[in-house]
Amino acid sequence: MRRREILKILLSVLVAIFIMVAAAALLLAGFRSSAREKQEKEDALEALENVPSVAPTAAVTVTPSPTPRPTATPTPVPTLVAAFNPDDFWDYWYSTDGTATVNVYNISLDTVSFTFYQTDRNQTQSVSADITAEVAGNAARFSFSDSAGNTSAGNLIFDNGQLYLRIVTNEPVSSVYPSVDCIMSREQVQLVPDPTATPTPEVTQAEQQVQTDTQTGEYFFPDSNSRYLTDEDLAPYSYDQLELAKNEIYARHGRQFVTQRIADYFNSKSWYQGTVDPDTFDAQQSSIFNEYEMANIMKIDEWMAQMG
Repeated sequence: MRRREILKILLSVLVAIFIMVAAAALLLAGFRSSAREKQEKEDALEALENVPSVAPTAAVTVTPSPTPRPTATPTPVPTLVAAFNPDDFWDYWYSTDGTATVNVYNISLDTVSFTFYQTDRNQTQSVSADITAEVAGNAARFSFSDSAGNTSAGNLIFDNGQLYLRIVTNEPVSSVYPSVDCIMSREQVQLVPDPTATPTPEVTQAEQQVQTDTQTGEYFFPDSNSRYLTDEDLAPYSYDQLELAKNEIYARHGRQFVTQRIADYFNSKSWYQGTVDPDTFDAQQSSIFNEYEMANIMKIDEWMAQMG
C-alpha cells in the first residue's frame, strides 16, 4: 500500500517535470523566433537606407502629326438642257388648211394654256375651246369639250420652234368639230369657199332681219341691261350668235376675251373698250352686273344648253 502511494507521487513528479520542460521549450522557441524576426526587420531597414536616390526620367510627350486629308475634287453638276424654249411658241398658230387657229397665251416648261378655234371652209359654223395642259419634256397631252359639246383629245409637240398639233374627235355632235393633224404655221391661210358646198337655205324674214341687225348694227340687244329678254327675242338666233349676244353683256363692261373669234368680233365694234382682264372681271362680276343683266345671261345660257 505504501509502495503504491510512492509510485503515484513519483508519477505526479514526472508529469510535473515533463510539463515544465515542455513549457521551457516553448518559451525558448518563441524567444528565438522573435529574435529572428527582429533581426530581419533591422536588416531590411538598413538595406532601404542604403538604396541610392535616382531622379525619375521625365516622360517625353510626343504630339502625333495629323494625317494629311486629301482634298476632294468636286463632282461636276450636270447642266440640264431645256427640252424647248417656251418663248418660241407664244401667240397665234394656224393649220395648213386654214380652218384651225391656236392662240398660246401662257406657256412654260410645266404647263401650256391656249385657245382653240375651228371653222368650216365657208366659215359658216365654228367651235372653240380654252385648254390648259401639263407639259412633259417637249409635249403636252390634253382633252377638252368645245363650245358645241364635242369631246376631243390631242397633243402638242414643241420641236425646235415648230409646233405640231393633233386633235381627234371620236364621236362628233356637230357638223364642225375639232380635227387637226399638222405642223402649225405662223402664216394664216386665207380660206376659199368650197364651190361644191350645199347652197345656203332660204332664210325666214325674222332670220334675215337678225342678220341685217348683227351685220350693220352695233348690238344684238342694246337694251339687255334695262329689260328682261324673252324667248321671242332669242329664238331667231343660232348658237354662235347667242354666244356673242351673251358676251355682249360682258363686253359693255370692258371684259377682255381670249377666244380669238369673240375678241375679233368685239374689237370691230366702235363702242367696245377691252380694259379688264378675264380673271379680274370674273372674280368681280357679281358686283358688276345689274339684275337685268344677270337674268339675261342665265336665260341665254339656258337657250344655248337646249341647242346643245
